[in-house]
Amino acid sequence: MSARSKIAWIWTALALAVLAYCQFVFDGKPNSDAENVLIVLMGILSFPSSFLAGAIAVGIAFACERLFGSPLPTSRSEMFVNWALFFAMGYLQWFVLVPRIWSRWRARKNEGR
Repeated sequence: MSARSKIAWIWTALALAVLAYCQFVFDGKPNSDAENVLIVLMGILSFPSSFLAGAIAVGIAFACERLFGSPLPTSRSEMFVNWALFFAMGYLQWFVLVPRIWSRWRARKNEGR
């Protein structure tokens, strides 16, 4: 197993731990801090793409509020959707795009020698 795949497994395990913890401590109340914890921790794990993930989540919440006339209630399923958005953005960033950019950069650097 390569170092990169080990890091990907560790990153995925941390993200799943965040989801499991937040789902476990969620008390069903609209002012529950579990969603805030989820957003902060996944924001750290998927930084800097978390800014884009957060903007998408806010856009979805704003659109739903405009369409349905009330804000989205905090729920386990809503937290899962937010987690999945942050997870997808972070995984794509760290384990697809960054390695691809790095390998292209190294290939160009080696061509110049």
